[in-house]
Amino acid sequence: MLKHRWFFLLIALASIKLQASALQLDEQYVVFDGQPINLKQVIDHKPVYIKFWASWCMECRKELPSLQQTYEKYRNNIAIYAVNLNINETDEYIRRLQQKNNLTIPIVMDNNGSIAGNFQFSGTPFHALINANGEVVYTTYKDDAVLQQQLQQLAVNNGNKTVSLKAPAAKKIKPLPSGLLLIYFSAAWCDWYMKDLHPDMATNCLTATKFMNEIYQKQPNIPLQAYVTHLWTEQKDLDEYRNKFLIRYPLTIDTDNRIAQHYGNSEYPALLVFSQGKEVKRFTKFDSPEEVLKTINQLAGSDK
Repeated sequence: MLKHRWFFLLIALASIKLQASALQLDEQYVVFDGQPINLKQVIDHKPVYIKFWASWCMECRKELPSLQQTYEKYRNNIAIYAVNLNINETDEYIRRLQQKNNLTIPIVMDNNGSIAGNFQFSGTPFHALINANGEVVYTTYKDDAVLQQQLQQLAVNNGNKTVSLKAPAAKKIKPLPSGLLLIYFSAAWCDWYMKDLHPDMATNCLTATKFMNEIYQKQPNIPLQAYVTHLWTEQKDLDEYRNKFLIRYPLTIDTDNRIAQHYGNSEYPALLVFSQGKEVKRFTKFDSPEEVLKTINQLAGSDK
């Protein structure tokens, strides 16, 4: 539909929410075709430019040549990383783009959103500049002249001007109830946005969406918590998604990715099955939905 053509452009104009507290990072991150890196040891000692991207993000793909040029220009003054969201990724997808664009920039694989979670952005591509004091000084969705000016300033004087940030309140994840429970993660745009780029992924999303409607009808006594990723998704997109597939089960936006991060999920769609508060099964492929339903029925029987 025509409105979908403008979807990713409009979301890029959304307001940016930033994290005020010190960046919360894991001790180590995988570098694609490289040695693991400790970003904590880099930040606070050298200016850093992070560009968040995904191999299936069309705008991200368009910006890769510019990103490589920026890396070659500033690599001696700024630590520059292409941070992959690591959502529905494969080595094959990344390597194709790496070779096609002759990328030498380090590609850092995010650990279940632990890097991205510091910035509260709504979609990719997303750019973040951090000065040598570990302060976020600039963020944007655009690779434009303003970004280049900010990079030049960061390279010259470490970008000492600090952006005024507001830290979001941390949300607590409620303990899971006893008995069998289903937690489902999906993306409201997966079935149509991936259709041409990764048709197998789009088909999997479509099959999973229909399956969840079915299981909700056939197993109404099994509690279901369902979430769509906050990336590229606003309430109106969620409402459209509900209406499009006649979804009747409760469905909300994982607004800051904390729920997916809490349960260690980076695949969409994904169905997590819990029994007595512990995960007992996880499904990310729905090409045989009858087998998934059979497994859940068996678990439901054994859980009584």
